[in-house]
Amino acid sequence: MNTSHRNLLSRIGLLSLLLLGATAAAVDRLPEKGGAHVPPAGLVLNEGRRWGTNQPLRAGMGGIREAVFKTYHAAGKRPLNAKEGLALAEAIQNQIGYLVAYCTLAPQADAVLHILLERLEEGAAALKQNPADAKGRELILSALRNYPVYFDHPGWKPVTLP
Repeated sequence: MNTSHRNLLSRIGLLSLLLLGATAAAVDRLPEKGGAHVPPAGLVLNEGRRWGTNQPLRAGMGGIREAVFKTYHAAGKRPLNAKEGLALAEAIQNQIGYLVAYCTLAPQADAVLHILLERLEEGAAALKQNPADAKGRELILSALRNYPVYFDHPGWKPVTLP
């Protein structure tokens, strides 16, 4: 493994630790099943408008969306098994690593994005722990539902589950 890969993995690991710690309180604020959708604290618009996106952001979030869509549609209505949960979690974490490495946004937009990335990271961690538990799926879907509310991503398609 070369130095740049080790540096990237170190940054991803550090981000993961920071994200997991920072989201503990946010998870407590998740609505109960069937409750009203409440976005995580800190998600704000850009003076009433959605934040702009760049190619790395669109590619990374598009990759996450595609992995989630394909995995859950392949599973149908049954819960994910361990292999599917691990593969999806790793796909999400790889895209988060890509976003951290290549996506550059204005500081306020970046802060909003990191709230969504925290949700995605926690959802991926929950999938690794128990892919059949709905917690990971709901965290991931919450982030993907909030993303187009706060970011202008032309052509974004909502994730629908079977």
